[in-house]
Amino acid sequence: MTKHLLAGAAAIVLMSGVASAQTYPPAPPPMPGAPGSSTSTTTTVAPGPDGGYRASTTRQGVDVNGNEVTKKDTYKEGLSGSSETHTKTENDPLGGSTTTRSTTTNNPQ
Repeated sequence: MTKHLLAGAAAIVLMSGVASAQTYPPAPPPMPGAPGSSTSTTTTVAPGPDGGYRASTTRQGVDVNGNEVTKKDTYKEGLSGSSETHTKTENDPLGGSTTTRSTTTNNPQ
């Protein structure tokens, strides 16, 4: 008898929890210029000199620490193979320093 009573009480609690669940709309995107937001993106695609192509994307924004950040991704493909370069530049908002990191991957054919 006690098991049935506990099972019934548990079922009522579970059903009332489901009924009272609320959904909230997703958070709005960050405002332009706010920390962590992207303020501009530029993409360029052009034919390469050897019949391949070159594409680059540049994104500029502000990170969560208030630093101005520029990220540039460059992709090249042609007869000699392909390469991919990723560069990230961070500027200290107080004029202190600039940090640049870059990685390149080459895939010869």
